[in-house]
Amino acid sequence: MQNIHNLLLAILCFTFTSSSFAKSIDTRVISSEPKEIYGYSKENVQIRIGNGGGGATGILRALAEDYLQSLQKNYSISWYQDISINTLAQLKKGRIDIALIYEKSQGEKAQEEGWATNYTPIFNDHFLIIGPKNNEAKLAKSDSPATAFSKIARLGEKNSAHIFLSRNDNSGTNVKERSIWSALNLKPWEERSAWYFKRSVFPRDALLYSDQHSLYSVTDWGTWLSNKSDLKNSEIYVRGGEILLNPCFALIGKNPSSETLIFLDYLKSERAQKLIAEFGKNSYGGSALFTPASKADF
Repeated sequence: MQNIHNLLLAILCFTFTSSSFAKSIDTRVISSEPKEIYGYSKENVQIRIGNGGGGATGILRALAEDYLQSLQKNYSISWYQDISINTLAQLKKGRIDIALIYEKSQGEKAQEEGWATNYTPIFNDHFLIIGPKNNEAKLAKSDSPATAFSKIARLGEKNSAHIFLSRNDNSGTNVKERSIWSALNLKPWEERSAWYFKRSVFPRDALLYSDQHSLYSVTDWGTWLSNKSDLKNSEIYVRGGEILLNPCFALIGKNPSSETLIFLDYLKSERAQKLIAEFGKNSYGGSALFTPASKADF
């Protein structure tokens, strides 16, 4: 009987994708419909996940489908694509059941205010400082994030063209970027410098735009690896270390459903953490996209 169930799930557990996401989306606008639905049908969604760029790599699909199959669930799981601050707004209003966010301080504030709970690390992504192959700023692989940014700023002072792409949307990526600038006592987002270009889109679109227009930027390893085949003009210049660590945390509301609690337990389980540690290796030459919650780096 279990084998029959697993066979049916393999046939039925496909992904529904909203056609409204065919073009670049402004990340500052809260999503009104799911980006993807995993499972049996659009009508029987029991768990709604909010997350930004992670879902675009396929990790949420892999986790959701493994969960539905391993626990023999006959319903669906949906993913709403929003940056962390908007994902938390969705959770607060009860529009999603579980928030997977990257900005730690925002999650801690939600718990302090009393409307969210079960703050739990799920996986780690890793930020990268990338740029064009001609590398006019002369970044070096040995540069610290602050050194790399100071070189980019010096190039910007001598050049009126766009040099650096900022998502400028208070996403986890944008918060990290600003923290590096702030360490240098710089706030280019408050100035009208042509070199500092603002484009509020999700990670994949930001990466592809940077590549097409020869810009430096901050992206993450999961987004880089899952889109590497589409890149023609970009290289990774700075990666690794605590400053560029990008942990993803789970939060749920104060009155979660039993299904939400079971799914959260699954995300923390040895089975899910192993899936995270292996995710992408078969597709990207042995390179995983993420590290599990217990492992800070590859």
